[in-house]
Amino acid sequence: MSKQFDVLVIGGGPGGYVAAIRAAQLGFKVACCESNAYADPKGEPRLGGTCLNVGCIPSKALLHTSHLFEEAGHHFSTQGISVGTPAIDVPTMIGRKNAIVNQLTSGIKGLFKKNKIVLLNGHGSFVAQTGDGWQIKVGDDTVEAAQVIIATGSAARHLPETGR
Repeated sequence: MSKQFDVLVIGGGPGGYVAAIRAAQLGFKVACCESNAYADPKGEPRLGGTCLNVGCIPSKALLHTSHLFEEAGHHFSTQGISVGTPAIDVPTMIGRKNAIVNQLTSGIKGLFKKNKIVLLNGHGSFVAQTGDGWQIKVGDDTVEAAQVIIATGSAARHLPETGR
């Protein structure tokens, strides 16, 4: 017999992990499947989707550091602050960015644990509709869920007339 859940969320990005947490808070037995490891050293799924792992959050961390570099090199002196010639340490910048991403993804995993949400490693796909819900293949396993939330994110659509 396969694992059974009240709610299965396909996708652990910003829409998926929030939906999973809320469903669990409402008393449902919840699982969330995520297939993208986002270069996790252990190959485990990383919650937060593109935004948290490789998009918005990492970009903003690097932009913040770049902004501080610009301020130190060109604008501190107008405020009476002298720091000498700033230098960029790229490995430290990347380390800071990675620490921010790890802290946030670990926080989501902690919320999953606190709310007893089962994290399934694998791509979720519909197998069959049952009398009570759905059979979903996740990796090599099949699970059953009364309700399924599809939160697989999006992909940019490039318009042909823009040349991109």
